[in-house]
Amino acid sequence: MNIKDLLKEDSIILNSNAKDKNEAIHEMVEKHFQCGHIKDKFVFEKAILEREKISSTGVGNLIAIPHAQSETVCYPSLVAMVNKNGIDYDALDQKPVSLFFMIAVPKDGGSQHLQILAQLCQMLMEEDMVKQLINSQDEQEFIHLLFQNMDTMKDQNVVQNNIDLVAVTACPTGIAHTYMAEKALIEKAKEMNISIKVETNGASGIQHKLTKEDIEKAKCVIVAADKKVEMERFQNKYVIQVPVTKAIDHTEELLKNALQQKAEIYHGKELYKESNEKGTRKIYQHLMNGISQIIPILMISGILMSLIPYLQNMDVDQEYLTIMYYIASLTINIAIPITSAFIGDSIAGKQGFVVSLISSIFLINVQGNIIEGILVGFIGGYLALGLSHLFSYLPKDLQSLTPNLFVPIIGTTILSFLIYMLAPYFIDYVSLLNQNLDSIVVVIIGAILGMMMSIDLGGPINKIAYSIGIIGIFTGRYDMMSAVMLAGMMPPLIIWLTMLTSKVFDQEDKQKKWSCLLNGLCFVSEVAIPYMKKYKSAVKYPCIIASSIAGALSMYFQCGQAFPHGGIWTIFLINNSIYFISSLIISLIIGTLLIVIMNKLKLKA
Repeated sequence: MNIKDLLKEDSIILNSNAKDKNEAIHEMVEKHFQCGHIKDKFVFEKAILEREKISSTGVGNLIAIPHAQSETVCYPSLVAMVNKNGIDYDALDQKPVSLFFMIAVPKDGGSQHLQILAQLCQMLMEEDMVKQLINSQDEQEFIHLLFQNMDTMKDQNVVQNNIDLVAVTACPTGIAHTYMAEKALIEKAKEMNISIKVETNGASGIQHKLTKEDIEKAKCVIVAADKKVEMERFQNKYVIQVPVTKAIDHTEELLKNALQQKAEIYHGKELYKESNEKGTRKIYQHLMNGISQIIPILMISGILMSLIPYLQNMDVDQEYLTIMYYIASLTINIAIPITSAFIGDSIAGKQGFVVSLISSIFLINVQGNIIEGILVGFIGGYLALGLSHLFSYLPKDLQSLTPNLFVPIIGTTILSFLIYMLAPYFIDYVSLLNQNLDSIVVVIIGAILGMMMSIDLGGPINKIAYSIGIIGIFTGRYDMMSAVMLAGMMPPLIIWLTMLTSKVFDQEDKQKKWSCLLNGLCFVSEVAIPYMKKYKSAVKYPCIIASSIAGALSMYFQCGQAFPHGGIWTIFLINNSIYFISSLIISLIIGTLLIVIMNKLKLKA
């Protein structure tokens, strides 16, 4: 599918006057309707807005690419729009968007929208190109600028028979960085007179796939990826594995190292040597890979457990309550092996997944809990990694049995035996955590957890505090989870109330005040990050203090919940919910006053 066939002069809007995201979307949908691309503009606009709820399509670098598949679309089509003033579009880089492309694809269009997305991202990687498009004088100039390098791009990844290097690029979204890294590698390789072929694992699937012959010819393989790619094909080759940004920012150094084979030979183990994310940071990533998978599971279990007392008072049949309790208990027990399995998967792939999963199922049958489950995940992952390396020395005919037979069976046997031997020595930390603590100790714990939630919103400290709250759910210490959730709600709510009652923030910032309110009530803290960065200590420290107070008050009043999310919408399922609301209001007022005071002191200084 070629974008040249999709974008015509009559589907381009220059000099849009849209004031916000919704107006911009409405204007582009209207243009689709006027051009006959869609039959029902209301249905299509709803589909676009539903897609935006999942995540913003503002990809950064002044660009947004809203898209949707709908039964009302007649055929694949495209509308382009320029808004020179820029619009707050919740873009990934938090900057205004001036250049828009809206993709419309029929409901049965498969992955056509992803193909169009990938082409657009490749064409719009250069900042100068984007600026020229924004400043186009007419539609003809816009189309000419957009397509002038398209034919060149199509052939840029064609290589000669003698391949020096091969590479794979991939990023989590598969849109921008995947193709930026490809472009950087190809252009720099051309400058250095190096022949290279680059495979992209992008939004439209795998392109320029490396063949067995390509890999065999290459002196070295570069894997510039922030997500999993197929690695088994690189067995016994020199491989450099780096984050995708390294291929963009340090291209020449990367190519030189690859050409000189300054790399390790791949034997089925991780080679992420170039990453700055080592040591404790890497451990944190593995832990989060496990914890993040069980949040929806704990939501179901916790809500079921919280509903049972209400249903008992309503004289619901005891048989149904027993079934609900059984499902809730089984669900929370399942969550432990799932956590272990995904920690193992993060460390050693599917072999680590299997060893950790089976071993942790055995663990819960000998009364192990979440902390032991986390340890099993790490031990299982690294055990599988070690066994894979050990079995790489077997004859090639036997190596094919390693991933599906030797590692799972031997790894599970070793780890299960270790669990069996250590089970009598497991610490009863459930009883330890649930003993009656002095009020001052409870307040201090709540204050520390609250402070951790706001120090680096969405960062490692925040996630560790959140993980402690989740561990509290498994151990019956439900007050820690309520303290964590209340503290995490504080920053966006404080910023909202400050916008509403003072002149601390400018008019541009205030456009998102209702977004701050909604996200805060939903326990989504990240919306506050841009304000903390922009206003620094004047906003950050008041939010940290208020979150610390919120955590302390929540634990002091013994607020508790058996589920890890939900915000204000689950208030009726929180123990001592009146005190939860009271703690929220008190902390909110304190945080807002602190921001106002700190800004006044700053002005006087």
